[in-house]
Amino acid sequence: MNAPNKEEILNLENRYWDAMKTKDVEAAVSLTKFPCTVTGPDGVRSIDEEQYRQMMSSMTSTDHFKDIEINEPQFTVLNDDAALLTYNIEVKGMKMLDVSTWVRENGKWVCAYHSENPLH
Repeated sequence: MNAPNKEEILNLENRYWDAMKTKDVEAAVSLTKFPCTVTGPDGVRSIDEEQYRQMMSSMTSTDHFKDIEINEPQFTVLNDDAALLTYNIEVKGMKMLDVSTWVRENGKWVCAYHSENPLH
């Protein structure tokens, strides 16, 4: 297998955001390793697939996702089957720092970890 490349992982991250913007539960699930770990201002959570589906289904609005663009992406290869993507986004005027860890399982890339925290 080839080592991960920035373009491939960045494309996957954009597909993930597109799924969030359109509430495409199946697309988001297909891009996620379960259980996935999520960290942010509210702490650390481990989310299984059922919890994730409920979370996606219960979103009343995706307006805060609609203008999200990945800025200043930085890419780090951890090994042939794992990579980090760090970047910043702006959500409702607030700058956020995001980190995603992508792993390759059975030949398919999935997001195993995501962190989002405000930049001060």
